[in-house]
Amino acid sequence: MPVRIRKTSESNQTVFWVDGYLTAGDVHELDREYRSAQGSRILDLSNLLSADSDEVECLRGLVSLGAEIRNVSQYIALLLENES
Repeated sequence: MPVRIRKTSESNQTVFWVDGYLTAGDVHELDREYRSAQGSRILDLSNLLSADSDEVECLRGLVSLGAEIRNVSQYIALLLENES
């Protein structure tokens, strides 16, 4: 399953739903969409199945910019916690 990135608004928040397999080509789209959003930003990773090391670094970068992560699987959480 290729990645699907959806963006929704909830009150003063923008929620990014990242579903499937995050690859290098998708990182630029996610980063661009994230930076263009207003208010607080949430990454819902409940359906993110896999991400390579570069994509994990992108997610870490979005967290350093203030993104809140919610609904993350244990596998993806471990990837985000481990330093490259």
